[in-house]
Amino acid sequence: MKEFFAWLFSQNNSNLKIGLFDGWHFLYLFIVFGGTLALALLGCKFPKLRTRLQKIMAYLTIGLYVIDFFIMPLADSYDGISAYKLPFNICTIMAVLVPFVQFNPKLAKIRQPVVTLSIASSLMWMCYPGTALGGQPPFSYIIFQTFMYHGLLFCWAVLNLAYGEVTLHIKKIWKEFVGILMILVWAAFGNAVYPSEDNWFFIEKSIFPFLSDDVMPLMVVFSVFGVCLVIYGAYYAICTIAKKKAKQTA
Repeated sequence: MKEFFAWLFSQNNSNLKIGLFDGWHFLYLFIVFGGTLALALLGCKFPKLRTRLQKIMAYLTIGLYVIDFFIMPLADSYDGISAYKLPFNICTIMAVLVPFVQFNPKLAKIRQPVVTLSIASSLMWMCYPGTALGGQPPFSYIIFQTFMYHGLLFCWAVLNLAYGEVTLHIKKIWKEFVGILMILVWAAFGNAVYPSEDNWFFIEKSIFPFLSDDVMPLMVVFSVFGVCLVIYGAYYAICTIAKKKAKQTA
């Protein structure tokens, strides 16, 4: 039994390798974006499925996050349970918040920033997946889990916008900015308290050779907020196109 699970979660299960913007990377992006679009269209065609689909995505997102702590000790990609997976990064923090905003109506006020930041963080990771740059096999556990986790988070958030559960108003984008600052403080707390050098939210050490460590907190805040602005722009563009098509068919 132990040998089977060791093989199942091993990162040495083939000679194939995944790299940045290669065929395997684009395959994962196609699966995530294609699956999200398919579910969005399905919910638009069958409105009764919308709530169920959103709940399923919320369950899968938090479920995949939690079960990872049980699988990491079985995977040779990790040395036991990785502290880096604790909710001090923006993506992991969003996973913890997803079930709260999905199932607790009292938290409806923060659903908008959670949705936007979920899209921003998962999109940024999928476009530049740090854990997919080490030459691991494309279907090893570490690659599959991280892509599917970020993909489910992305899908849940997009479905909220596609189904009209959340509407974006540029006057309220300050909520995302405040949310980013709160994540910055929370990540700084994690970096200060835990002995491991995990560089949560990339604010301790620069991940780019052309940027110094000191400017990383500022760069992270403006980078994430910049992606939020792009999401708002795309949202307004899609809504405008949809309204024009609706008038043409009316």
